Amino acid sequence: MRSVEIQARSVEEAVRLALEQLGRTRDQVHIEILMDSSDEEDGEALVRVTAKDGAPSRGRGKGSGTTTRPSVGARPMSRPFPEPANAPRVDAETEQVVKSIVHELLTAMGFQCTVLAVDNPSLIPIGPDEPPTVFIDVHGRDLGMLIGRRGENLAQLQYLVNVLVNKRLDTWTRVILDIEGYRSRREESLINLARRVARQVARNKRPISLEPMPANERRVVHVALRDDPVVTTSSSGEGALRRVTVYPK
Repeated sequence: MRSVEIQARSVEEAVRLALEQLGRTRDQVHIEILMDSSDEEDGEALVRVTAKDGAPSRGRGKGSGTTTRPSVGARPMSRPFPEPANAPRVDAETEQVVKSIVHELLTAMGFQCTVLAVDNPSLIPIGPDEPPTVFIDVHGRDLGMLIGRRGENLAQLQYLVNVLVNKRLDTWTRVILDIEGYRSRREESLINLARRVARQVARNKRPISLEPMPANERRVVHVALRDDPVVTTSSSGEGALRRVTVYPK
């Protein structure tokens, strides 16, 4: 099962762009309207479109897993807080070791790809007490299965890369792995969704619970709303069912 989240000026436009990306027709997908442009001050819509199991593709969107891609013609998402200063990159030799390990692993798995070391793409800065971190972005064809549903495969792959890297390096180094910018796009989607939900909570004076998320995604929501003057956030639940709830202050 494969899904995308698309933000655009209207629900119809967002759905159209999602169908083009998935290579499906309307009767081959499930459409969720996360935000309707007619209900929002900025006039934007956010939809999640999921391909039904077994639906044939029209030739686009190969691979499986959840992806969130930027849509042509969609309005760019605004940033909720200032652009953070990137933490200093580790030395080039360490980056090269990490790139080599990732490339060797993916090649052994049968993927043809380009492995890049990049600056921190996240809006959430790295704290001074956190370990040296290498940010890796992988580009290539048919890499959707490396992401998996809601990034599950990517999380497991990142864990494996960290184990291999720290068996070779003398100093503990953290690797944040991304596939074609999936993490960055997902982060912006979460931030945008958090701000929209915050407006609804402030307007209706009732809490709203988001869908279950892994810890790194819950952190994005908490950080996006931590300075909001009218709402607050809290996590609840156990394991894979743990979720964020936005409350009015």
